[in-house]
Amino acid sequence: MALDSLRGLAALSVVIYHGLLVHPSYFWVLGGEGNNVFATGRLDVLLFTATPPSLLWSGREAVLLFFVLSGFVLSLAFQGPRRPRYLPFVARRACRLLLPSAAVVVAVALVVQLVGNAPRPGLSIWFNEHSWGAMPDWRMLVRHMLLIGTDYPLNNVLWTLHYEWHASLLFPAVFALAAAGLRIVLPVMLAVLLVVTVEATLTGWGYLSTLYFLLYFLFGAVVATQRGWLVPAVHGLPRAGRVVLWLLAYLLLNIRWLLPGPESLFDLKAGLGAALLILLVLASARAQALLMVWPLPWLGPISFALYLVHVPTILAVLRVVPPAVPVPLAVMAAALLSLGLAALLHRWVERPAIRLGHAVAARL
Repeated sequence: MALDSLRGLAALSVVIYHGLLVHPSYFWVLGGEGNNVFATGRLDVLLFTATPPSLLWSGREAVLLFFVLSGFVLSLAFQGPRRPRYLPFVARRACRLLLPSAAVVVAVALVVQLVGNAPRPGLSIWFNEHSWGAMPDWRMLVRHMLLIGTDYPLNNVLWTLHYEWHASLLFPAVFALAAAGLRIVLPVMLAVLLVVTVEATLTGWGYLSTLYFLLYFLFGAVVATQRGWLVPAVHGLPRAGRVVLWLLAYLLLNIRWLLPGPESLFDLKAGLGAALLILLVLASARAQALLMVWPLPWLGPISFALYLVHVPTILAVLRVVPPAVPVPLAVMAAALLSLGLAALLHRWVERPAIRLGHAVAARL
């Protein structure tokens, strides 16, 4: 499916993003998630953020695209002739999300014990302090495996699975809201965004962060429930109109680097851009054909596994290679190794976990 390939591209962009973050200069440019090019006046900021290729390493935007895609795909199951019951649905999602991530967590804990977590001079704060900052103990393992909290030093991409899991628990309500129609959805979206923004501004803690990220699953659910008229409407536009929409999707996904503003507003625009991108792909046979060109159909199914393994692989490779090996070469080797490990994880862990989820759901 073309949307699987789109997810694969998003996962690959996250790999490139984290590969760049190990460099102090690139971490300064990309790690802040909003170094405005006009405020800095630096050419490297312009090249790595505001130009079209920057979408190939836009980590935050790729994560929001994951959320919107999940909302879209999960909604398809609820639109079928037999809507899933709550407990079987949650059981499938638990096996789908928790088992592969737990397997990676255990493996990473063993790797950290073997290679250590000593900092490497010349690399970024993200590498030396934000990841593997402490040796794992059983409490850390439990938090990681059950996706408790939002701090995951062993494998920091798990913060997104934390919200993916919470969204799964609440998804029947999300789908019901999306199916209620735009007249109800739009005011609710605006109200949620207002409440979350006020709460984060006043407290600084973001206690309503799950509610905040649910918005992006709702974007995907709205596209799924309204695609019956949205896709033909986009497909029926003149060519110039479709080109404008493609350009708009790009601008929305890349807006944080072009204009000043709060991060929540950047995220909202990127989420809308992700939803528009999915809609454009659904309405374009040419885009779907491009997304089915090899190796994208291979990359799509292993995208979740690639997302899980790439950060620990980068961290481990850079700690075991000799200092004489150039960092870019080591990062590229880690990226290739991540693809191989992802294929193995998908075959031997992820697919059995999915089958187990279906078996448990059938018994329930």
